[in-house]
Amino acid sequence: MISTAFIPHLAATYLSRKAGQPQSVADNFEILEERWLSIYGVGKLELYRYLYSECRHADDFMAWLLQLKGAEALSEAHANFDEWVSRDPCNTSSAVVNPTLLNAAELQHWNNYGFLKIGGLVPEQLCDAVKQFICDYQGIDLSDRTTWYPSHEDWHGLMLQVYQHPSIEAIRMHHNVKQLFAELYQTHDIVANTDKVSYNPPETDTWTFRHHHLHWDIDMSQPAAYYIQGLIYLDDVPENRGALKVVPGFHKQYEAYVAQFEHTDQAQQSIRDLAAAPVPGKKGDIVLWQQTLPHAASTNHSELPRFVQYLSFTKL
Repeated sequence: MISTAFIPHLAATYLSRKAGQPQSVADNFEILEERWLSIYGVGKLELYRYLYSECRHADDFMAWLLQLKGAEALSEAHANFDEWVSRDPCNTSSAVVNPTLLNAAELQHWNNYGFLKIGGLVPEQLCDAVKQFICDYQGIDLSDRTTWYPSHEDWHGLMLQVYQHPSIEAIRMHHNVKQLFAELYQTHDIVANTDKVSYNPPETDTWTFRHHHLHWDIDMSQPAAYYIQGLIYLDDVPENRGALKVVPGFHKQYEAYVAQFEHTDQAQQSIRDLAAAPVPGKKGDIVLWQQTLPHAASTNHSELPRFVQYLSFTKL
């Protein structure tokens, strides 16, 4: 289904769901939607937010896309989506990606423990620009603690649901970021996902951090594929500043562990009690982990907020 057919189909599908009407959905709709989001550079939540609120017709959707991405980017996305759809699945590239960023010890660590931290790939000024954008967007003045806990509709205790900004895009599309993911996916045929950013201020007597529980971001009704999640620290994140925490090596026992439980939500609940290791880092450090690794942000007990941009890529 090429772009000129899928875009109105995408809009019609969600407009029908919103109206509670019967839907005629393409057999591979979920895969098409996932690839479409990545190729068009649209965040999943911002897509749903628009379709379920303001959108009334497929024409509205096209106008929103044009305003969101611009004519040039939209035209390029149309071509890239159509190229992906028209591919022969029997003629995919199997070329080996030679590591230029990762050494043998880092690759061994990735295989053994399921996560990796690497620095020096992105200029610090790019991190500073995203950090400043996060502050400006929410009206935060780092010299005034009274502004650190904004009542902003897009900030949900940790996640700032913002996806489109030149500073975010500069890191997301940086050639070293793509190369890093390519070396771990063993293919250059990947596309950046349009991920959000994160803001985590210090916990206080009046503001409690509620997102510290270990979890998986997995559709557990399906077999867990090899998928890489990641983030970049936009400022120094010592262990007490809300550092990411993971359960090293758990990716190797994920399937056997989940199989013990009658319901997947029981497995999700049970991993909250596992022992996790913090992954502190410096500004510009990129932390990647396999999606079967339990993970979470930790509570910020420092004197400064934590700033993060999430990074991930999808194989085409």
